[in-house]
Amino acid sequence: MRRSGALVILAGIFVLLGTTLLVMGKGDLNTRVAASAVILLSTGLLIGRLRTIPEATSASDRLAEINRDLEAELHRTREQHRQLDHYFEMLMANVPANIYFKDRESHFLRVNQSMAAYVKKGHPRDLIGKTDHDLFGREHADPARADELRIVNTGNAILGLLEREVFPDGKTGWVLTNKMPFRDRDGNIIGTFGMSSDVSELVHAKQELERERYLLRSLIDAFPDKIFARDLDRHYLVVNRAMAEWVGADSPEEMIGKTPADYFPEVVVKAGKAEDLRIIESRQGVLNREWDLEWKPGDLHHFVTSKVPLFDADGKMWGIVGMDRDVTEQRRAKELVLQAEQRMQAMIDNSPAVIAMKDLDGRFLMVNRGFEELFGLSRKDVLGFTDHDIIADKAAANKFREHDQLVAQQGEALQMDEELYVDNEPRTYFSVKFPLRDLDGKIQAVGTIGTDITDRKAAEQAMHHLNQDLVKANEDLKRAQEQLIQAEKMESIGRLAAGVAHEVKNPLAMIGMGIELLARRVPTEDAQGQETIERMKRGIDRAKKIVKGLVDYSSARQLSMEPKDISEVIGDSLALVEYPLRQAKVKLVKEIEADMPRVSVDATKLEQVLVNLMINAMHAMPDGGTLTVRAFARELNGVRRDEGVRTASHLREGDQAVRIEVDDTGTGIDEAIMSKIFDPFFTTKATGQGTGLGLAVCRKIVELHNGILELENLPGGGVRASITLKA
Repeated sequence: MRRSGALVILAGIFVLLGTTLLVMGKGDLNTRVAASAVILLSTGLLIGRLRTIPEATSASDRLAEINRDLEAELHRTREQHRQLDHYFEMLMANVPANIYFKDRESHFLRVNQSMAAYVKKGHPRDLIGKTDHDLFGREHADPARADELRIVNTGNAILGLLEREVFPDGKTGWVLTNKMPFRDRDGNIIGTFGMSSDVSELVHAKQELERERYLLRSLIDAFPDKIFARDLDRHYLVVNRAMAEWVGADSPEEMIGKTPADYFPEVVVKAGKAEDLRIIESRQGVLNREWDLEWKPGDLHHFVTSKVPLFDADGKMWGIVGMDRDVTEQRRAKELVLQAEQRMQAMIDNSPAVIAMKDLDGRFLMVNRGFEELFGLSRKDVLGFTDHDIIADKAAANKFREHDQLVAQQGEALQMDEELYVDNEPRTYFSVKFPLRDLDGKIQAVGTIGTDITDRKAAEQAMHHLNQDLVKANEDLKRAQEQLIQAEKMESIGRLAAGVAHEVKNPLAMIGMGIELLARRVPTEDAQGQETIERMKRGIDRAKKIVKGLVDYSSARQLSMEPKDISEVIGDSLALVEYPLRQAKVKLVKEIEADMPRVSVDATKLEQVLVNLMINAMHAMPDGGTLTVRAFARELNGVRRDEGVRTASHLREGDQAVRIEVDDTGTGIDEAIMSKIFDPFFTTKATGQGTGLGLAVCRKIVELHNGILELENLPGGGVRASITLKA
């Protein structure tokens, strides 16, 4: 009995102890769990023992009730513990920041899902037991380990640490980190824990905001205009450097918090304040208000002010921003420009020329009074329009536009004559068109100065025609004079030749008979005498040839003209010179066109001409060469009558003709004597080798055929003799 009582007492003591622990450990989950276990154990022991004692029934019931209450409390405590675990797990799983717990050696004890995803791991448990060196490079892991050692050793947390970091995906960004000591229930540091967040966007936004703020500050300070922002009580919130310098402040910061009354005259302050009140009431700004300010006597300045209200995100007005611009110099420059424009307009209006200026699209920018009078339009009906809008003569408008575009493209002044119908009468204008450039040298417009030269043009044309007529008449007169002189000269030579031939012919015959008589009396063995007789005979023969040539030249006999194939006449002539050409080592080239028209000629006389020309060509090539005989038909162009020709049947423009050409490869004819080669008795051959009548006789024969004989030097060397006969 005493033993059972002792057990009951012991069990009661344990219950009392557990209750005490339960009360004392109310804030400690583990303590409360341990206390509940002690109470349950003691209560079970007590109840089991008391059931064996009948008189303890009432006490047993009370202890059972206590046990049930303790079990209920234990159940509630376990539910709270599970709920706290659930909250913690939800927090770790869903917080976007990286959360971790480490031991003193920096091994991960617990991480959240965000941390696992950040280091490319599938689940947080995959990081347990690892360190930063297992997940990051040394540039990250070494500083992290140093920070954690410092926290463990000092117990001081590291809060708000902003670090530039290379993320596992290779990108660079910014991380905000908080690291703290991890303590047990006794306050001992057993490791570290922390939280880090990717704040790259925030940092970049802040940097961008700082850049924009610096840009805005630099911009307003760079402006020469006076820029300010004030609150509704007119206190300065922002001013730029130009504003501070204008009012004499040492710096823009000095003006912050002050009002215009601290810097401006009272009259300006009152006017500005009234204007600010109107802006506040109407919520409407003021743009480009002009006003004057005289800082000191005689120093009057002109200003232009613009102000607009400032609103917050809710539409509430909180201030006014404005800008003052000193336009004194611009006003003076504008007045000077206006005066210059007025003077220029007066000058061009009083000019007799037609003056205009157009932009690059052809629209008129300026015209003078002469332009208005020409077209019968006022300036307001011209400015802004094009030539096609105001000129009825569309062809002239097109030409004006083409000329303007040409000046704009070439970038230089051009002079030209332009025609325009005015009152259905054609008028001619001498126009000078020139580009107009801006200060950078870029063409902005095209100017035109036109002078009416219709009457002068008509006079010039009349004078030109008259001058042409006079020149032509003078040339005709000179040519006629030369022809008369030449004809008279040739006729005189003809009469002289006829007389000389008549007077010389008979004496030569008598001398010839005398020489024959002497020749029979000179002994055969007298070599010297025989040689003398032969020289005399050769002299008589030469004299006879000269006489015959003179007779042929002066003869007015009729030719025996018959239609002939000119190729046959040329062939007969070549047959006569073929042997001497071969002896002189001259190559003969024939270029005779087939099916040429027939020509009415005296074949014998024409052969005489051709043979003479070919022999002359052969003599011009003493060392051999090439003689080319060419014949072809053509239509005459640019033909005029030769000097000395007095017949009406000469060749004319457009006639169908046959041309014979004899080309040699000799030394050619000196241009200085080219005009004398057809004169009688003129020769370039050595004395005794030519009579000087060959070409003169040839030309006479060709003229009797109503043809033309010409000689010219060839560009490559040699001479070309050409005969042109009418087909």
